[in-house]
Amino acid sequence: MSKEIACKEEEGPLGKLIVVPKGLYNVVPDTTTISGVDPKGEHTIYRGYTIADIGEHADFYEAAHLFLYGKLPCEEEYKEIKKKIDTYRAQIPEKVLDALRYVPKTHPMYYGAYGVTLLGQYYGTDWRFDDDFLYEHALRLIAQLPVIFTAGWHLANEGTIIRPDPNLSHGKDVLRMIVGRMPSDLEARAFESTLVLYMDHGFNASTFTVRVIASTLSDMYSAIAGGIGALKGPLHGGANERALKMLLDAKARAEAAGKPLEEYIEEYILEKLAKKERIMGFGHRVYKIHDPRTDVAAKFIKQLKDGEWWLKVMKKAEEVMWREKKLPANIDFYTGVLYYQLGIPVPMFTPIFAMGRIVGWTTHYIEQVKNNRLIRPTEKYVGPTGLKYEPMEVRCKK
Repeated sequence: MSKEIACKEEEGPLGKLIVVPKGLYNVVPDTTTISGVDPKGEHTIYRGYTIADIGEHADFYEAAHLFLYGKLPCEEEYKEIKKKIDTYRAQIPEKVLDALRYVPKTHPMYYGAYGVTLLGQYYGTDWRFDDDFLYEHALRLIAQLPVIFTAGWHLANEGTIIRPDPNLSHGKDVLRMIVGRMPSDLEARAFESTLVLYMDHGFNASTFTVRVIASTLSDMYSAIAGGIGALKGPLHGGANERALKMLLDAKARAEAAGKPLEEYIEEYILEKLAKKERIMGFGHRVYKIHDPRTDVAAKFIKQLKDGEWWLKVMKKAEEVMWREKKLPANIDFYTGVLYYQLGIPVPMFTPIFAMGRIVGWTTHYIEQVKNNRLIRPTEKYVGPTGLKYEPMEVRCKK
């Protein structure tokens, strides 16, 4: 580790302080058996499996079972988790949906934070920490968060709610509630794969937020509301929205210039780089050469509308960014295009991220409270000292 990001020790009023890099870069605050980057830095691991393997082959129920219970399910276990998620999805309290009718039209991430907080008032008031209790509430949140997001979105934009159908698979039903039509099996599978790819990614900002709140022994609903707030930021979950908006802007400019986008995209990126503008969808704190999640998304993009053309555009953009900045594309660059192909409104991109990440959040909550210690770092104060209070008539005459 280079000197500018290395930890160092200093003396403080209570003894030795370990001063860590800003942003906790390369700092390991705890261990986990849930997910993380393999020792070679080539793959993210989901409970022992590569994220690419699970993302391509496991359905939502299998992946959720892997996270919560530590292993892929057998037939009876699969039937049980599927039944619970599908049943809970259709059992959201009617008063929660009624409350969403009064939320102003805004970014849909607010609907999720608001709705989850309301769910906590129904289910989280007498909070406990025994296994059965925790896992049931995790499954409830996994099932109902998509309903909250989609209900808030449609109420704000159309004044109606598209109700969940427990007879459909989770991924297909959630996509149906988002786009307002019955998706094809291919569309549903492509969408479901992104939920799995987004389920977890180590101690990312939102997951760490969830663990911090969990460490206070607050309830799971409060912790998830905090995670949603962290995910909303454009440097975290909001990146996929901005990546797609950038591509659509490039597409419009290419059409105005009478040039194919797969050729114009290089000119577009170079122009933005010359202006010191950030190219969204590129770079990652962990993946410095390649984000393996993009390989899975690319396989589905290829099968959807204009897939071959989109991949040409994206590969050209990747070539330019690697040549100019040595930055690889990340999963947000790919899911932005995939969601666009599915006809999903851009403001719903980050909520979909949360619909997948809720599996990781709830699992991390359980892991944290089962081996808990309050997360409370010590600050290094660098402000003034020795100031003395003066009455207003004295201090304001100076």
